[in-house]
Amino acid sequence: MNSTGAKEALAEALSAGLGGAFSSTCLYPIEICKNRLQASQKPKVVDGDGGSVGKGAAEAEASMMSVAKNLYRTEGTGGFYRGFQYSAVQSATEKALYFYGYSFIVQGWKSVFGGTSPASSVFLGSLAEWCHLPVSLPIDAVTVRIQTGKGGESPLFILRDIIKKSGFSSLYNGWAAYLVLCLKPAITYAVFDKLKELILIKRSKALGKAVLSLTTLEAFIIGAIARGIATFIVFPYTRAKILVKAHKHVEGQAAPTITGTVKRVIKEEGVLALYKGCVPEVSRGVLSAALMLAAKEKINAAVRKALKV
Repeated sequence: MNSTGAKEALAEALSAGLGGAFSSTCLYPIEICKNRLQASQKPKVVDGDGGSVGKGAAEAEASMMSVAKNLYRTEGTGGFYRGFQYSAVQSATEKALYFYGYSFIVQGWKSVFGGTSPASSVFLGSLAEWCHLPVSLPIDAVTVRIQTGKGGESPLFILRDIIKKSGFSSLYNGWAAYLVLCLKPAITYAVFDKLKELILIKRSKALGKAVLSLTTLEAFIIGAIARGIATFIVFPYTRAKILVKAHKHVEGQAAPTITGTVKRVIKEEGVLALYKGCVPEVSRGVLSAALMLAAKEKINAAVRKALKV
C-alpha cells in the first residue's frame, strides 16, 4: 500500500473510531435496557406438586418499558449510564479496527481484481469484521456483565472473575455467533457504500463538479436504512450471543454454546422468542449506525484535510 492509501486507511479508522464512541455514548441508555431485555428469559414457575402453573400466573413478560422502569426504580438515572465508558471504548476500538482493516483489504482486492461488486463488498466486510474481534470480544464480555448484572462490581473484578471461574477462553464465549454476525456490518456498509455512490454520482452530475461527501442528513438516512436491513437478518444470533455472555458459570456445568442456546430458546419459548428485544435492537442499531456514519462523514472530511489526502 502506498503512502496515500495508508493515509486514507488512517483517516477511515480515526473518523470511524470517534464516530463510534459518539454514537455509543448518545444511545447507551437504550443499549443497557436492550441487553437486559435480551438477557431475560421466560421464568419457569411450578406449583407445590411440581406441576406447571398456567401461563397467566407463570410469567410476567418483560418489555423495554418495564426494564427501563425497573432500572430507574432500583438504580436511578445513573443506572442508565453504568459502564457507558467501556461501551464507548469498545465501540471506538471495534469501528476503528474494522475500517482500518477494511481499507487495507479493499485496496488489496482492487489491486488484484480491479474493483468491487455488492457481493464482494459483503465478503470483504465480513473478513474485516474479524480484525477487531481479538480485542473487542473481551471488552464486550465485561461490558455485557456490567449491563446485565446488579452493579457494584468493577471491570477488573469482573474480568478476574470470568477468568478464574471459566478460564481465559471464556472471554471469547459467543465467538461462533460472529460466523453469522460478521455479516451485519458487512451488509450495513455494503448497502451504505452503494447508496452513497449513487447519491454522490447524481449530485456530481447535477452540480457539474465532483462531490466527495454526503450531507449529514443523507448519511443519517441511508445509514439507518442499511443498518435496519442488516440487523433484522442476523438478530437471532445477536440474542443468542447476549444470553451466552450474560450466563454466569456454575461449577460442574458446561458453558452454553451459540447453537445450543438457539435450540434451547426455540424449545422453551418458541421461534418468535429468538426475536425478543428485536424492536429496541433495530431502533438502537439504526440510530447508532446513522449517528456513527453521519459523524464519520464529517470527521472524515476534516481528517482527510488535515492529512492532506
